[in-house]
Amino acid sequence: MDFRVMPRRYGPTVYLAPAGELDLETRTALDELHIGADGPTIVACDMGRLTFMDVTGLNALIAFAERLDRRGIAFFAYNWQPQPLRLLDLTDALYPPPRRTGNRGPTQLLRRSLRDATAAHRAA
Repeated sequence: MDFRVMPRRYGPTVYLAPAGELDLETRTALDELHIGADGPTIVACDMGRLTFMDVTGLNALIAFAERLDRRGIAFFAYNWQPQPLRLLDLTDALYPPPRRTGNRGPTQLLRRSLRDATAAHRAA
């Protein structure tokens, strides 16, 4: 199955709904995805139609989320399917972060939820 993702903009939020398989052959689609420089503050990514993801696809997704984070754009992924979510769990189990950093693991930017962000905002 092919991989496709089309961004839609709603005010300061860019909505993505990737569909298909994110793997070695399709990972460059995220590199080519252009999130405008004209002020989005949030990228919300509905993972409900992402049926498969391999390690190269996961690395591409992490790199995409890190690029957004460096630009000050919050990335939220939700509605994960079982196979991609299992890959996130395995990755974090294999590569746990050092205890002193307080990070949740290599996939922490992909696991941030709107509920987490709201709680952090209220705490601040």
